[in-house]
Order: sequence, then structure tokens, then C-alpha cells
Amino acid sequence: MQKDKTELEVTRMTKENIQYLDVFFAVCKWYKVDYYHATEKQRAFIDAVAAHEFSMKQAHEKGLNRSSVPPFMGIKRSERSNNRPA
Repeated sequence: MQKDKTELEVTRMTKENIQYLDVFFAVCKWYKVDYYHATEKQRAFIDAVAAHEFSMKQAHEKGLNRSSVPPFMGIKRSERSNNRPA
């Protein structure tokens, strides 16, 4: 019996991936969550917060308003909040 050959490609992480991971680990620390031992709900929450924070960080770096980033988990923002810098 011949073993299946698995091809594995390892590449360097992009600058954007590293920045996302920095935000992701900061969010885990803020909420004191050990991601690998977290429940499914905790993981989903951490993923959502990290994605939103990363989007806000990118918008801030580009000088955009908050309205350019979708609201967190669909929560409606006020017009005043939308017009503030990200």
C-alpha cells in the first residue's frame, strides 16, 4: 500500500497577516480568553471583534471615516459616530 503524498507549501506571512495577528492576540488579552481552550461562542466573538478592530485600524491608517467600515455585528451606528475618524 502506497502512502499518500501530501504537499505542504510554507510561505512567509504578509505584513497584513502579521498586523491582523497582533490585533487578534490583543483582543484575546483584552477579554482574557485562551482561544485554543475557548468555547465555540467565545471563538466566534473573538473572531468578530478582531476582524472589526483590524478593519477599523486599516481605515484609520488610510484616514477614512467609521462609515467606511461595516458596523460591529450589524449594530447600527449613529450619524455622529459614522462621521468620526476611524
